[in-house]
Amino acid sequence: MAKVVKTVLVGLGNVNLGLLKILIDKSEAIAEQYNTRFKIVGVVDSSGMAISEKGFAYEDLINLKHNKGKVNEITGFLPKAPEFIADCIEADLLIEGSPVNLEHDNAGIKLIKRAIIKGWHVVLANKAPLVLAFDELTSLAEQHKTKIRYSATVCGGLPVINVLSRDLKLATLQSLYGIFNATSNFVLQELEKGVSIEKAIKEAQNIGAAETDPSLDISGQDTANKLYIIMKSFSDFSGSIKDIEIEGIEKVTAEEVQQAAKANTQIKLVASAYKKGREWKLEVRPTTVAADSFIGSIKGWEMGIEIKSDLYESISLKNYEADPTGTCAAVLRDMLDIQPR
Repeated sequence: MAKVVKTVLVGLGNVNLGLLKILIDKSEAIAEQYNTRFKIVGVVDSSGMAISEKGFAYEDLINLKHNKGKVNEITGFLPKAPEFIADCIEADLLIEGSPVNLEHDNAGIKLIKRAIIKGWHVVLANKAPLVLAFDELTSLAEQHKTKIRYSATVCGGLPVINVLSRDLKLATLQSLYGIFNATSNFVLQELEKGVSIEKAIKEAQNIGAAETDPSLDISGQDTANKLYIIMKSFSDFSGSIKDIEIEGIEKVTAEEVQQAAKANTQIKLVASAYKKGREWKLEVRPTTVAADSFIGSIKGWEMGIEIKSDLYESISLKNYEADPTGTCAAVLRDMLDIQPR
């Protein structure tokens, strides 16, 4: 009989809805290969929280959002602040897939802390808690002997965090360069075609690939968030997000992108990290690169990273991700990795 993992979902947006669809499609494989079933005993959205010892059907939650319903309309709704859900239901696992909120001391971080203290494992698709409180959350998880996983926060389905932390054992990072935001990469490609930046952003939102607040994509903040998480996970960088120099693509014009293409180059929003003396230099900015370079080869809805380390020399990874499916799958990857085999 499959082990039941009592799970709480925070956020019912594209990521967690996509996750629910994968759980439906892969339920038999999950039970067969991992001897596990995920029972949703709590849900949180902007309207509040609801709990159910019996568990919410995956299909019911999907239909709720498709019908533009909210959590406060379903049986099990509790008129309490969602940050207290860990005090209201017994669970094993928290999935945090709410929109990015970079305000300090936000309710999402409080919710995660309470869950960890209760002994829940945590899987994050939301980057904000790590950007604002990486050391605090990872230390708290270690203290309470729970696991925190967040591979979905960096480049969706591309296993950047996993490769760095699992596969490059004992390696010391020397430098990295990457394109971590497919929306900005797509927008730059559309500019080359003569499409306006506003129309390109709208298209990215229509397919669910852009952030809820697309300014995070275009301003370079989303890229910086991912760079920060990578550096905190796989280097001796001890600074904060404020130590990253950020310049977005808002001022890049179609003419500039087209002129670059004529010169066999590409303008890309590049994240970089390299040592300057003993200190790390972290930057996000529009950069002109050779069209036949690895970074130049990352087109449209692709993301990628080039890593240089002392033991493994140069490793390059890229993926194509034009919708949230890869991110949803990365959340499930972390959910399964947390479970004992």
